[in-house]
Amino acid sequence: MKPKQILTVVLAFFAIGSLAYMISEELKMTSRPNEEISNSVATRQQDEVINITKVSKQENQVFSEKTQVNNAKQKTQLIVYYFHGDLRCPTCHKLETYAKESLETYFPDELLSNKIVWKAVNVDKSQNMHFIRDYNLVTKSVVLSEIADDKEIKWEKLDQIWQKVRDKDEYLNYIRESITEFIAAEDKS
Repeated sequence: MKPKQILTVVLAFFAIGSLAYMISEELKMTSRPNEEISNSVATRQQDEVINITKVSKQENQVFSEKTQVNNAKQKTQLIVYYFHGDLRCPTCHKLETYAKESLETYFPDELLSNKIVWKAVNVDKSQNMHFIRDYNLVTKSVVLSEIADDKEIKWEKLDQIWQKVRDKDEYLNYIRESITEFIAAEDKS
């Protein structure tokens, strides 16, 4: 066998091995991020429910009235989407995990009140493929969408997530600043 043929065979085995390793890692991580991330919000929601049930009837009525007033004022909602496909690499999982962590760190009250809603969406599922067209998606993406009275008012795709994912703090701040600017623009309109 010639050296060129040997090198070709070795490279082919390396490529196949790398692909097999990547797929096995993907399968290991498929359910991990959503479970880990949702646990902290679920715990906070449980704590909130427990605290609310401890409130006296009179205080509960005041709380209910304030909630109704806030809901009347709050007709808009920000949905933060993370769009992914069936197969995801470790970096793709970081994109999702870091985005959700940024929300939980910087916007916990807004998450609990549903002023901000987190949605991870698999665009490889037939019922979600319209998002590819709706938001001009070409890869895994984070999209901010303002909803008012069940209609989308505006949206913004956060194009720098791939450049910032290698630095967690930079990525978390990018998500925070993008949401803050998006909400500030919403308040001015």
